[in-house]
Amino acid sequence: MLALLGPLACGAGQEPAEPASTPREQPPAAKKADAKAPDADKPDAKATAAGASASAYQCAVPLALNGTVPPDIYPHNNDRDANCFGWQEFIALNWPVASGAGFGDPGDTGPVAWQGYMSSNQLFRPDGSAPPPWGTPPTITPECLAEAGLTAAAARAAVPLTMSTKFSSEFESSDGQQAAPRNAPAWLGDVRGNNVWYEVRVSEDEYDTIVQSQLYNRDGQAAYYQKNPSTALALPIGTFQPSEVGALELKAAWMEVPNPDDAQWNRYKLAQAVVVDPATQKCQALTVALVGLHIIHKTQAQPTWVWATFEHVDNAPDVADAATTQKVWNFYDPSCQPRTVQVPAACQYNDQASVTVSCDANLPPQYWIGDGCPAPTPIRVTRLAPIDSDSQTVNQTAWTTIRAAYPDSVWLNYQVVAVQWSTNPPPQSSQPVSVPQVFNSPSPDSNLANTVLETYDQRSKCIDCHQYATISGSTTLPSDFSFALQDAQPVTTGKPKPLKTAAVKAGYRPLRRIIE
Repeated sequence: MLALLGPLACGAGQEPAEPASTPREQPPAAKKADAKAPDADKPDAKATAAGASASAYQCAVPLALNGTVPPDIYPHNNDRDANCFGWQEFIALNWPVASGAGFGDPGDTGPVAWQGYMSSNQLFRPDGSAPPPWGTPPTITPECLAEAGLTAAAARAAVPLTMSTKFSSEFESSDGQQAAPRNAPAWLGDVRGNNVWYEVRVSEDEYDTIVQSQLYNRDGQAAYYQKNPSTALALPIGTFQPSEVGALELKAAWMEVPNPDDAQWNRYKLAQAVVVDPATQKCQALTVALVGLHIIHKTQAQPTWVWATFEHVDNAPDVADAATTQKVWNFYDPSCQPRTVQVPAACQYNDQASVTVSCDANLPPQYWIGDGCPAPTPIRVTRLAPIDSDSQTVNQTAWTTIRAAYPDSVWLNYQVVAVQWSTNPPPQSSQPVSVPQVFNSPSPDSNLANTVLETYDQRSKCIDCHQYATISGSTTLPSDFSFALQDAQPVTTGKPKPLKTAAVKAGYRPLRRIIE
């Protein structure tokens, strides 16, 4: 049964309780939660009372330290509940895979649960063909392995990272970006001038639906609407009965680690990775540190999804504190100096041959990175909206729980920024077969921006963009709020062609593909 129960303890006005000692539970063998719940179409008001049935999710203190993802957020009625739900997901999804591993052991580069989800690079193949079976690890090309000095066996422990912006793949020539700007450079350089790498992964329930409905290519998505012209595409819903996690997508941001043996990295979740150097196009093996994570989850109580975002506490200062801070953050250097970069023609944006990267905060870059282009430069970042009191309270609650069992856990250095949900979600059947899709009564929390995932558009909520998400190749047909489906390519034979953006027409060559 789902060990998330007890009196609702994250309500407004309550102080976080001091947790009892929590045993080190190992991740469950099953991929899906085994809890059962009353019919969520008819929520029982009594379920919100203390001592509610073990079939309903409640934000309890202490939070459960295990790898069981809660399939639904019901019951909940405020932002603090939602933030607790986000933290419970974060704990479960970051639970270690290796038997005997602690939750967030410093220096551990072993995989956590969500890293076993299917990568969008594997799910949406460049030729539109069917993806590999669930659980198939990505295979790095022999040429890339040779450049990185890795054997095929050693590479199985490394994550291939090829996305230099939040949404773009190496085939789209940076057409997809962070939340903004669109169709413009949107990479992010840390204080050392190293690029931030992104990846997108989906849950097994979502993978199954995409494969069974042949939504893994553009042709299959178009065929869905040809067969169902009056029914909006719907991804699976997380439920207690039957117990299913449903559609769950993660978008992660990783920062390059130049000196992984330094003690400062004991505050980060680390992983071994293979990346393509943006300037040289050569593959290199390196260590990366997790700095941001989106978790979006479609559930029966929230068919318009729950939108949670987390990031490392050292990423960037609040804008109000930036002028006086003495700390060197991951993305804010108090001693910043403007840098001038000479840009070859193929890498220019808006025909700028010489670009000065200023020390003004949150300005998107003005040149492309890729084959033959300049390396990234540091981008100065500040948080425009402070993390609100509900999120701060739940962060303290989660840290207290983790510290009691894992006092050195790296997860003590990660925080929920906010969780967005609908106070009056429309039923799935009411969704129009066009964008924008309906998202009723968004939760009052407006501080939803992640400084490494929405660096250049911190004034918008997730749903402001996602309600306009369409299937691949369409500007009107909705994809159930998921931008991941836009990565689907047409069915082709031979080598796929990159999109003909202005940069490509000028001779720009994006980062090469390193996954077979």
